[in-house]
Amino acid sequence: MGLPHHPLETLNPLNEAELNEWEEAYAAVEAYFQALRLRNRLLVAELVRRVLWRASTRKVNEPDKPARVLAMEEALAEISAWTQDVLAEPLENSRLAARGRLALLLTGMPDQWQSVFLTPPPWPIAFVAAMRSSYLAAGPNFAGLPMVAKPLELNAFGNSAAQWWDTMDRRPIIRMMFVGLVLGLISATLWFIFFD
Repeated sequence: MGLPHHPLETLNPLNEAELNEWEEAYAAVEAYFQALRLRNRLLVAELVRRVLWRASTRKVNEPDKPARVLAMEEALAEISAWTQDVLAEPLENSRLAARGRLALLLTGMPDQWQSVFLTPPPWPIAFVAAMRSSYLAAGPNFAGLPMVAKPLELNAFGNSAAQWWDTMDRRPIIRMMFVGLVLGLISATLWFIFFD
């Protein structure tokens, strides 16, 4: 399953801050896989390990990027590339959008095809067929709806509020008096709460 085992001798020793940074990256990628409803912890751990290994090789060339960002970019890129291969059609902006995630769920991937997720071809024919039909079914069905503008109708309270607001805009003295009254009430309330 996954990439071949990488010996620990090839890893650079990490300080405490780097360990925390990679732990955050691990948690973020693991949470994303769990959001895709992968429940097998061994499978999730192996997929996360693969993603983190690729992110760590990128970190050498991109030291300013946080490990969490690199790891999530790698996870999203791998899932998008795999989904494009399964569907045999390009994804919009090379991203697994809501339509792709919905297709995974409609296919029953988390329950029935969990072991196929992010594996190289050949995939089971039933899985590929279900994935392609789910992706087509997950597409939007647009219907044209006419929009007719209607006049805004206010009830009695709304009319009174609109007139009052209009008065406040035209007479700054009344507005200042109202603001002063509100501030006075707030001050009096605070005075009675704290000094009574």
